Amino acid sequence: MRRLSRLGGVLGALLAVAGGSASAQSKDTSVPEAPETPGGVKTPESPPEQKPETEEEDMGGAKPFEASPGSEPAVVDPTLTGIVMKVGPATEDDLKRGYVSFRARLKVDLNYDFRPILNEEDFVPASIPVGAESRGPNLNFNAKQSRLFFEGGKLTQLGVLIAHISADFYGEGSSGGDFRVYEAYAIIGPLLAGRKWTTFMDLEAVPDTLDFQGPGSMLVSRHEVLRYGNTFGPLLAQVSLERPLPDLTFSNPDTQEARTPLPDVAGAVEWNLGEGRHVRAAGLARWLSYYETGGAQGAVLGWGGMLSGLWTWGQRGWRASAQVHYGAGLGGYTADIAGLGLDAVVVAPGRLEAVPTFGVFGSIEPRWTEHLASSFVYGYLEIYPRDVQPGGTLKRTHYLSGNLLVTPVRSVTFGTELLFGRRENKDGAGGNAVRLIFSTRVFY
Repeated sequence: MRRLSRLGGVLGALLAVAGGSASAQSKDTSVPEAPETPGGVKTPESPPEQKPETEEEDMGGAKPFEASPGSEPAVVDPTLTGIVMKVGPATEDDLKRGYVSFRARLKVDLNYDFRPILNEEDFVPASIPVGAESRGPNLNFNAKQSRLFFEGGKLTQLGVLIAHISADFYGEGSSGGDFRVYEAYAIIGPLLAGRKWTTFMDLEAVPDTLDFQGPGSMLVSRHEVLRYGNTFGPLLAQVSLERPLPDLTFSNPDTQEARTPLPDVAGAVEWNLGEGRHVRAAGLARWLSYYETGGAQGAVLGWGGMLSGLWTWGQRGWRASAQVHYGAGLGGYTADIAGLGLDAVVVAPGRLEAVPTFGVFGSIEPRWTEHLASSFVYGYLEIYPRDVQPGGTLKRTHYLSGNLLVTPVRSVTFGTELLFGRRENKDGAGGNAVRLIFSTRVFY
């Protein structure tokens, strides 16, 4: 992804659209993918790269497009045909021909639970049992986060076309996990279409945890989107139509069913304060709707706002990030409660009420040495259940993690992480969980 990041910067002159640089969507390709859950924690998908001494060296000897006369978007040499496999950064000739690249990440985790938790692979505080008999310690191995990446680019009459397809083994199925599409999208100019992370989140600010879930209060969702993005100086503006996936609680599931008459609409503005530093604000509007056999139906507006920031400093690149959100009907976009029916609740025939939520997390990620790094994260999520919901309904969660990551060589990382989580219900009952993770990440 960092190679595509440099490519996006090099091709800035090619992507000028509608009075502004269209490199906003190359930002989508430059961000390291998060390993998803419903909540995705960011694990860089390629090892840190050494900065070249000069820009020309970075391009493998090729001059940047903006420094190359006669390389406007319409210049596509018809004699250069076929596809080339790339290992290093793409050049002008590669783009004219079309190129593809392949890479992979292998990740193996050993999870040891000191206190009981129902989800043995993802540390989800919402899955901590309350009032149940303790299961005692438990051990789990899995390699589901291993992932394959295919990327490509080509010059067209409309500009540079970049495509990305990735897949992992985190689908439902055997202990190894079923193969599933992780992301699949294409970018041309300021437009993006495909399966991608929602605009209503800040992917770059997600802390690097070994836990697949990440802080439960984090806004995160990955689904089909149509996005327009553009930059205006240091300001990035994005707006998107996103696939509606309502997560409702019914009073009678046998006769009631969700409807999706309108897409979710998300927008964001992000102010770039320098490399690795920004502030982002985002908003979301959703039309949550259901119908019932016999004619009853109801709808309610889901909405939310989010503010986040990332600050990087120091020679080694220490990071600090934070996010806060508030709204109603955001269950499907929130890491800890996606799938729990907490977007909205049917409280009476034809009456649907959105469930309000508040969430915040903060992290600091020191880089102690060239080969040694850590991340420390705390997340808090508060849910405001409706009156008709039972006492066992989730009320709040706490998430606390700290890790130590050792990278002896650029392509290999070993790490250990300790996690603590707490769940509290509407009736005041609660439970805790503690997990220790040992993990190995290999990139190639």
